[in-house]
This record gives sequence, C-alpha cells and structure tokens, in this order.
Amino acid sequence: MNAQTFLAEAFEQELGMFRTGLGSVLEETFAAPRLGHSPAWHALHIAEWLRFFALQDFSATYTHLGWENADWMTALRGTPPVSETDGKAAVLAELDRIGAQVVAHIRELQDDQLGDMLRAPAAPTGERARLTGLGMQLRHIAYHRGQLKLSLKDNA
Repeated sequence: MNAQTFLAEAFEQELGMFRTGLGSVLEETFAAPRLGHSPAWHALHIAEWLRFFALQDFSATYTHLGWENADWMTALRGTPPVSETDGKAAVLAELDRIGAQVVAHIRELQDDQLGDMLRAPAAPTGERARLTGLGMQLRHIAYHRGQLKLSLKDNA
C-alpha cells in the first residue's frame, strides 16, 4: 500500500464516521447551535477546509472557515455553495461531494507531490507541505467529530 492509498482510505474512514454522527442529528435541530456551533456548521466547516487546503480552491466562497475576521480572508469571503440554513440533505451532500473530490485527488497524487508546499494562509509561513497538511486535516475532522459527539451528549 502506498501513502496515497493509505491517506485516501483514512479520509474515507474519518469522513464516514463524521458523516454517521451528523446523520444521527434530527433535521429540525441540524442548524441549531450546540456548544457554540450547529451540526450543520461543523459539516460545512470541514467541507470548506478540505476544499480550501486539499483542493487549493481560493474562490470567494467561504464563510465557515472560522478565520473570517483574518486579513487573509478578505479576498476569500463570499457566498458558499451551501449554507447552514439550506437543510440537512444539502449540507450533507456538500460534505459528501467535497469528501469524494478530496479522496479522488489524493489517489491521483504522485509520490513526489506529497512534499509539495501548498498555500495555507493560516500557517505561520503562509504555506504547508501537502502531506503535513493532509495529516492535519484528518485530525481536524476527528476533532470536529468529537465536538459534535460532545454537543449531542450535552443536549440529550
């Protein structure tokens, strides 16, 4: 198994577990904040970060990155493809769409591309090695999966 296969499978597993947790939330409470953010926000936050870092999409379509007041966000703020109020099905479809694109992209990477430096404005130097950044994105999904689980437990 090469690194790309390992990473792609890790993303499929982590996104699948996150998606299962999100799927357990009732439609009527999906956009309701719990411990600061709604389940919909957590899903869109992950979708936006994956689109932003893994796919290097710098279009002005971001509102869920969590850095909206940062100077580097000025050119990136805009209307996202899906918002928290668009409903559970639309939010989950966006997460699924981006997740599938990221997994396919990772599978297509060549070995020498894993060390490429990618634009990452939130990083201290403004860029990050692809492999390091993808590892961080995996942990980021796991973190938000935990936040979701905690918020659901708190509101049970």
